Amino acid sequence: MKLRQVPEDFVVDEVSNFKPEPDGQNFVYELKKRSIPTLEALEMIARKAGIKARTLSAAGLKDKHAVTTQFFSAKGPLPAEIKLENIEVRFLGKAREPLTSSSITANSFAITMRGLSDAECERLPGLAAAAASYGVPNYYDNQRFGGIAHGQGFIGRALIHGQIEEALRLHLAAPHRKQSLRDKRNREMAAKHWGDWQKLRGMLKPSSERALVEYLVENPTAWGDCFERITPSLRGLFVAAYQSFLFNETVRHFLMDQDLELYSVLNKAGVIPMYRALNSGQVAAWHKREFPLLGPGTDLNDFPLAYKYAKQVLEDEEVLLERMSLSELPRTSFHAGTRALLLFPKGLTLGEFEPDDLNEGRMKSVARFELPRGSYATVIMRRLAINPERDMLVR
Repeated sequence: MKLRQVPEDFVVDEVSNFKPEPDGQNFVYELKKRSIPTLEALEMIARKAGIKARTLSAAGLKDKHAVTTQFFSAKGPLPAEIKLENIEVRFLGKAREPLTSSSITANSFAITMRGLSDAECERLPGLAAAAASYGVPNYYDNQRFGGIAHGQGFIGRALIHGQIEEALRLHLAAPHRKQSLRDKRNREMAAKHWGDWQKLRGMLKPSSERALVEYLVENPTAWGDCFERITPSLRGLFVAAYQSFLFNETVRHFLMDQDLELYSVLNKAGVIPMYRALNSGQVAAWHKREFPLLGPGTDLNDFPLAYKYAKQVLEDEEVLLERMSLSELPRTSFHAGTRALLLFPKGLTLGEFEPDDLNEGRMKSVARFELPRGSYATVIMRRLAINPERDMLVR
């Protein structure tokens, strides 16, 4: 199975509860974009409109390698026409409050599966039926981790352990393959000349990273103050990435301890096992169950099903819940929460199998379904891509 050979293979439409409020002070827009991350699209729109990007608020973040439709709000009206390549903006009305994630009720997906063999075409209906009947573990997927762990460790973990300089180093001096050439070059130079801030300032291209180095020239050991000069949304991603990893690990430990047939599935942050099926008792017991998003306010006693597995993950990571408040960083913190253990795709259907125009001799089909906000369609696709003969997890 091949996914995302072209952006049109991955179509996402945000389903919103927005209703126009004529007396609102926030202006709400529909954003259609192709092959652009949400935050980058908002920055482009802000530059075109001559305003600060922080005055724009997106309800959610959508994939880069996709064609997506979503909503955002602005603190003032945007120009009547904003013409940008691969971006369309349409005014919808006003709202009293800026849009947030709570403005999203669901996301609708149409994902083209390409390069399908005859065996895959034969397996897919059964795999789809299993995903619809039993759900899948509600893992976080690569979009949550890509470009943040860098293969060298999580920035969020370094923060919890009080290693603020290391967290800065992971941000400023750890290149990864999906960065632009300029960003990669900046990080390679930062890695080579770490600590020689004066020299590094003269070498780096203009960027937000260079602004941090300029601060270190005058304040060479003010690691915490420097870290909190990173864009708030990016600091939030650093924290969320590690919290999401801890959730995935808790679910992994839980599933490995159950009497289940499991498939071995991988993403950038590790193994995310999938079960073949659940019995009726398991579906009933786990369907509405929440697992913790670990933070300084988490009481593990509130999660009897997850208790020993979350405790084991914290021990493995040498993390104390109280340290997740990040007391050295007043504007950065983990926040306790919950997340459903299982994810059930609503209205999952497969389109007709037909010849693939991009892969000669192979077939294609479109999977359509709806997911609650915060869940990952790619997790559903990983379930549909399983080969039972190849992927069975041996324990």
